[in-house]
Amino acid sequence: MIPEYFAYFCLLFGFVGSFYYIRDIFRGKAKPNRVSWIFWTIAPFVGVYVGYKSGTSIPLLVSTFVGGFIPFLILTATLFNKDSYWKTTKFDILCGLLSLIAIIIWITTKNGVISLSFAVLADLFASIPTIIKSWQHSETENIAPFSFGILNQIITFLIMTNFSFLTLAFPIYFVLTNLVIILGIKRKQINTLLSGNNSHNK
Repeated sequence: MIPEYFAYFCLLFGFVGSFYYIRDIFRGKAKPNRVSWIFWTIAPFVGVYVGYKSGTSIPLLVSTFVGGFIPFLILTATLFNKDSYWKTTKFDILCGLLSLIAIIIWITTKNGVISLSFAVLADLFASIPTIIKSWQHSETENIAPFSFGILNQIITFLIMTNFSFLTLAFPIYFVLTNLVIILGIKRKQINTLLSGNNSHNK
């Protein structure tokens, strides 16, 4: 295990990841789905409140706060370039509504397992539009925030001293979701690499 103050490194990694994404937003290359990023902003801020009420340590609260502040910065960046965000569809709105309902259940239920389950569902519903976009329109995304997001979760794993469903479920889910998005963004390069290896082996 590593000391809790290592959570402050999440600040650095979070801002580095956002820098590359925001740079591509201003260049017109990255076009974030606003529904995903709105709820990726809301959920961590709610998590800070829930964590504070349950006695979560300050370093981990800071890490959670950064998890919401970074999406907020990315959302703000989309306001400065009219061509820098993805068109919102009815399906996206449905995912957003489902995420909102899950957030409400998350913060109102007193059962730890149920509450965590709906926290995961809230993020999953928010993530679906971007997961789909990353696989269908990978050229409109940048892996930086998702890669550094995984790195931050690895730090969280290393800080943990109590391993249980309640402490492990969300970090594991978060890593898997970010991996799916990264694979979607990089799938063409991966397919090209695999095709080249197959040709070389024949």
